[in-house]
Amino acid sequence: MSFYQSQKAVKPKAEDVAGDFISEDKLKNLTDLLGFLRENKLTPRWASGNSWSVKYKTRNVCFIKIIGTSWYVFHSNFGRESWFVGYDEYFPDDELKAFVWQNMKGAYCTRKCMGRSKTILGKDFYDICTCWPFRLENPEGVDLEHSKNVILAIKNFITDLAMASK
Repeated sequence: MSFYQSQKAVKPKAEDVAGDFISEDKLKNLTDLLGFLRENKLTPRWASGNSWSVKYKTRNVCFIKIIGTSWYVFHSNFGRESWFVGYDEYFPDDELKAFVWQNMKGAYCTRKCMGRSKTILGKDFYDICTCWPFRLENPEGVDLEHSKNVILAIKNFITDLAMASK
């Protein structure tokens, strides 16, 4: 049975397998984020080998992945054309906007995405990844706290989308 097949059969929680791959200090930060997600009614669900999807009202909020000896949080982009479009009011803090801008990634992901030019929270970017342009590796300290705030902004955006469609 392959690694994927064995995980698919059990669909483990991230914290149940993370210690097999990442160090104790990284595990502490991942566990902190997982607790934060659950406190905010955002439940990580197994999606693939060492990958967990976090949804709210059927929309992606983020993905948690363990790759090698690192863990990543991939913040949702709601499709390639709408990354953070309409989010400005959810990011009134310039420090949080700067955090997002500093962590935008270029078009080099394994899906061979086409780089795009985008205006994200009022700043122009060129040749950014269209799959997962905003992702963090082993976030800790202030980066972890900012990541949580971005997750809450995405959740609030989804809540408002749901209210507007009623």
